[in-house]
Amino acid sequence: MELSQRLGQMSGTEPIQLIERNESLEPIELGTDAQLSYDELPGPAVEPLPMPEEESEPESSTVYRSEVSHVAPTTQQRKGDYYLMPVLGFSLSSYIAYDFNQGGTTFSDDLDGGWGNSIGIMFGKRWDNWTAFCRIGYQYQTYDNDRFASIVPGTFADLEASNESYLLNVGTGYSIPLSTKLSTYGNVGIGFAYRKDSVDGNLYRVVRGSRFDLGPVSDFESSLVFTYDFSMGLEYLFSQNYSARLGYRLLGLTSNESFEGSFQHLIELGVGANF
Repeated sequence: MELSQRLGQMSGTEPIQLIERNESLEPIELGTDAQLSYDELPGPAVEPLPMPEEESEPESSTVYRSEVSHVAPTTQQRKGDYYLMPVLGFSLSSYIAYDFNQGGTTFSDDLDGGWGNSIGIMFGKRWDNWTAFCRIGYQYQTYDNDRFASIVPGTFADLEASNESYLLNVGTGYSIPLSTKLSTYGNVGIGFAYRKDSVDGNLYRVVRGSRFDLGPVSDFESSLVFTYDFSMGLEYLFSQNYSARLGYRLLGLTSNESFEGSFQHLIELGVGANF
């Protein structure tokens, strides 16, 4: 400090002053106007620092709870989109009305239905539990009447008849699953059939309890007729790709010339493939 005072006296400058620690913390007053003018000059704009964003708590998502505890798979999910099923069955008909003229004598009566059989094949498409199908089939049905009446008292005919039909129809249906393997179904269909009816027999007359033959009789008629049917039954899925069906089908055919319309009752069994 003494050396600083001497140098200050020699040079005419202010000697170094000792600054106490407490005084160094006080603001230094500006000594000149030039410094004041400099400090008042506008400086670059200082943008304030961005305030830290508070992290928002995540919104709690709404959870909907289903009241359904179990959803049963549809027939399409169980068995596939398509199926191909051959069908065999036997048929029974109640009666069929028939009339003909022989030698100027008119015969008109009913032919009693007997047993018959059927065969066919079905191809179908499934949508959920709904189905649409196409069927090609053949039916054979027998009839008979050993006392076919005529308008002449005491004159009869002993007749045996048969009905054949080649069928093509389309339809739709609905299936209801009863378990993982068993389901029930109901179908309706419409279409066309080539129907053939034939009759063979003998004419005879009864006089005082005795029979006298009058000669043979034969008839054959065919035409294209309209068909309609209704079916229902059970279907069992015994493997992933194969199922069996047992059901009842009511088949109706419109009239064929002298043969009136008929109904056939069919019991059918089918085994088919699903894909």
